[in-house]
Amino acid sequence: MSDREPTEVPVHGQVPPEVPAGVDPAAGEDAVPATGSSGPSLPPSLASEDPDLTRTRIRRAALEVVARRGFDATVDEIALVSGVSPRTIFRHYGSHDALILATVKDMFEAAGQPASPLGDDVDGWLRRLAMVVHTRNLEVIGEAFWDIHVPTHETSEVLAEVHHIRRDARVRGVRYLTRRAWSAAGGTGEPPRSLVLAFGLYFSGFSTYALMTDFDRTPEEVGAVSADILQMLLWRAVRAQQAQTGRDDAPEASGAGVAPTE
Repeated sequence: MSDREPTEVPVHGQVPPEVPAGVDPAAGEDAVPATGSSGPSLPPSLASEDPDLTRTRIRRAALEVVARRGFDATVDEIALVSGVSPRTIFRHYGSHDALILATVKDMFEAAGQPASPLGDDVDGWLRRLAMVVHTRNLEVIGEAFWDIHVPTHETSEVLAEVHHIRRDARVRGVRYLTRRAWSAAGGTGEPPRSLVLAFGLYFSGFSTYALMTDFDRTPEEVGAVSADILQMLLWRAVRAQQAQTGRDDAPEASGAGVAPTE
């Protein structure tokens, strides 16, 4: 498939469809009702429920609670949201840290879901992508961002793996997106290192929170600013390569005032 044909671009699999949360009547006294559940009728016992369905309920609840509370999220809090007892959660994950690690993997997977097809409008694609990235930094990763990026010295062996997962996901994702933009804009070979670093910076959660916290910007506004800067740097790098090789066949920048003038 050509780079210019519409292609969905990942920003890591998919969170399964939402399932109703209820109560684990087989869990005994430690059964926890789901948030918002009401009425006397109970769902089927989790003892007879598909283990994959139970795990899905735990995963969805963990994504919600960890995004809101970071690694301080407790198994009891996740149990409350999922409608699954703490005992059942430990049966599936073994420990609090193992659950957190699995949730971080799910976060990266959800944050990397395809965001926008890449067609002829490179600037439009970058703008849509930037808005999705910064929105997901806030909504999918949430408060866990700080625990993922600034681990404490007391981090367990299990949670130490988070660092390696984060770095691998970030490096692969940024390189992939930069290469896609570079190729679509008419660049050849590998994109310049400086352009890869720029994508890493302006798609970072640090950029999301810095502009939201200190300058009262929304994720959409952070995305718009990031896209403007990346468009400028992308076209400048493409023109620089053309000047070195004697080519002049790059697509025109579609964003008004984005392509630099020589």
